Parts: sequence; C-alpha cells; structure tokens
Amino acid sequence: MTKLTGQVFDIPANIMLDVCSLICEHELEHTIMEVDEDEDTISLELQYSKQDRKVIHKIEDMIADNSDEEDDDDEEDDDDQDE
Repeated sequence: MTKLTGQVFDIPANIMLDVCSLICEHELEHTIMEVDEDEDTISLELQYSKQDRKVIHKIEDMIADNSDEEDDDDEEDDDDQDE
C-alpha cells in the first residue's frame, strides 16, 4: 500500500489551468477546500505519494513565481502613483 501525504495549496486563479493540467496529467487525488473571491485563489488539498514529489515541487514553484510577479506588479503600480 502506498502512503499518501496531504497538503493544502492556495492556487491563484490565473495559474489554475496550468496547475489543474499537472494534477490531471499525474492523476493526483485532490479536493477543492475553499474559493476566496477576494484574494482570487482556490484552496486545493492534494494527496500525493513520494513518487509525486517532483510534481508537488513544480506546483509550489509555479505558486511562488506567480506571487513574485504580483509583487513586481504591485511595485510598478506604487511607482506610477508616485509620479
């Protein structure tokens, strides 16, 4: 029997299709936990085995990259307001 680990991820709506693609491609068990319209995120619980860790890390990287881009956008907006 394979031991599964569960973890909840807050997925930004703008990368949800890419994340869902990975979830389906690797047939990960998942549950939608919450939709936060204010933050524009969907919380998913993913169940995965040791063999799926690469996919989980890729999802984590996608989320981190997206938050970095949002931070950059916020800084640009702040710069625009200064002028």
